[in-house]
Amino acid sequence: MRALAASLGALALLTLPFWLANPYHQHVVIMAGIFTILALSLNLLLGYTGQLSLGHAGFFGIGAYTAALLALSWEWPFWLTLPSAALTAGLAGLGIGRLALKVRGAYFVLVTISFAGVISLVSINWMELTNGPLGLPGVPPAELPWLSLRTKRAYYYLVLLGAALTYLVCQRVVRSRLGRAFLALRENEALAESVGVDPTRTLVAAAVLSAAMAGLAGGLYAHYTRFVSPEVFLFSYTVTMVIMVVAGGKGTLAGPVVGAVLFTALPEALREAMAWQWQMLAYGVLLVLLVFFLPRGIVPALRIHRVRAPALPAPSFLGEVSEGASTAPSERKMLTITDLSVAFGGVAALAGVSFAVRPGTITSLIGPNGAGKTTAFNAITGYLRPRRGRVSWGDVALTGRRPCEVARRGIVRTFQKTSVFPALTVRDNVLVGLHLRGRAGVLPILLARRAVREEEARLAAEAESIMAGVGLGHRRHETASALPYGEQRLVELAVALAAQPRLLLLDEPGAGMTGGEKERLIELIRRLRDGGMTVLLVEHDMRLVMGISDTVIVLNHGRVIAEGPPAAIQAHPDVIRAYLGAAARA
Repeated sequence: MRALAASLGALALLTLPFWLANPYHQHVVIMAGIFTILALSLNLLLGYTGQLSLGHAGFFGIGAYTAALLALSWEWPFWLTLPSAALTAGLAGLGIGRLALKVRGAYFVLVTISFAGVISLVSINWMELTNGPLGLPGVPPAELPWLSLRTKRAYYYLVLLGAALTYLVCQRVVRSRLGRAFLALRENEALAESVGVDPTRTLVAAAVLSAAMAGLAGGLYAHYTRFVSPEVFLFSYTVTMVIMVVAGGKGTLAGPVVGAVLFTALPEALREAMAWQWQMLAYGVLLVLLVFFLPRGIVPALRIHRVRAPALPAPSFLGEVSEGASTAPSERKMLTITDLSVAFGGVAALAGVSFAVRPGTITSLIGPNGAGKTTAFNAITGYLRPRRGRVSWGDVALTGRRPCEVARRGIVRTFQKTSVFPALTVRDNVLVGLHLRGRAGVLPILLARRAVREEEARLAAEAESIMAGVGLGHRRHETASALPYGEQRLVELAVALAAQPRLLLLDEPGAGMTGGEKERLIELIRRLRDGGMTVLLVEHDMRLVMGISDTVIVLNHGRVIAEGPPAAIQAHPDVIRAYLGAAARA
């Protein structure tokens, strides 16, 4: 049924110019195609990474001016000006991305608005290059060596091809490890970093791709209208793009297409149907109704079901979690913490903490609330920079490294508060955890190389294996946020295990679990240790801690007060007094 609908849709698009005899209607359709490219480009940032750019008209304008200037001043042919427009806008996206993506949220919005404003001022005042407010008239029409594109019908097919290629690029990106990284950063940046996703590189890649697509639309616009002026930088263009993406359904592939077609054709339909006084009112009322009744957009509201990937065979992954690791504990030190100190204001959270973790063991970090356990985890994994001290991974210093760099060394963590990618399915959560297990870069993804397809199949099989290993195979297609609390903790654990860490840091993994779920957790942790993985555990359930730990380290007021095997810790007077209390004497 879907194939039939797609075939009918393609047939309708291919025959549309023959049904539209009115040249103005053909013009509207061409502009809808150009805005489709723009909406798809913005959706890559807004919909998939969650970063709102209000300067996208700047990239559109850069593409338009690049194509116009190369054609007018250097007489470059169309087949060179169009890719040059995309390339120039992409380079601008690289520069702005590296600058702006150091900030998030409202600050990112302000940077992108400022960028568009500056580019607009340059286009107005650089008379020698841009001809200022008068613009650049007489841009040559699009011509190919073997084909003339002067007619609206011919240009329609060119724009349709551009929109189709843009859609294909977006589809390949969002269904790859890069697209999953986009979504992971949108949903939970801290968790994404913990499994090796580099926020800066990933978001810059999104900015470059998005800007290049907008530049392509600008190049098509310049050769179609044959006139470029500073009006291409108008803020209203960006607002229109945002409306198209949000109303159609951000974070979907079809949403921007639907939004672009609807909100390009709608003003023209209103212009023909009613007096100008009522046009803006009707437009505004429709927007309000869409936001009120379809807050997630048109396309998500129309989705009755989603296509689910078939379940793959699920071989046990537990024997592969730490390739090459010995299953026997070693006396050498894997992780060494030396004189670690962290302070918040004038309060010392950690004060000269030192301990070591041996490979192939389960080491538990216990102590009363506020003792500094989670602070120690944050300092080890790069989420906090210690005031003093050193974190060593073998002979490598980890102090001051970013979380994604720590993850690449083989240290992965879970969080005290349940941390998942809430809008993603369980399967996609685990696939994000497998980010470091993939190697496909942007260019191979865009070219859909065979190696990329094989890698995706391998990652899918590994995800199935991990879900089965933690008992979540039957939940693979359910959204993580819809699961019970205990199963969300298992999803978080599955994400961490997917990164195949050499050292796994578990921050209160048993919190909120039922008795049966804790028994499964204990068995899983033991199997991980027996498979060669090293575990550093923070937990308040003393039965769990004393039952599985090889070594227990006790913190109190940011200092280590005891370290040793579980039996010795249970009998230690300082530990009993500070933490275990009467329960230890019973």
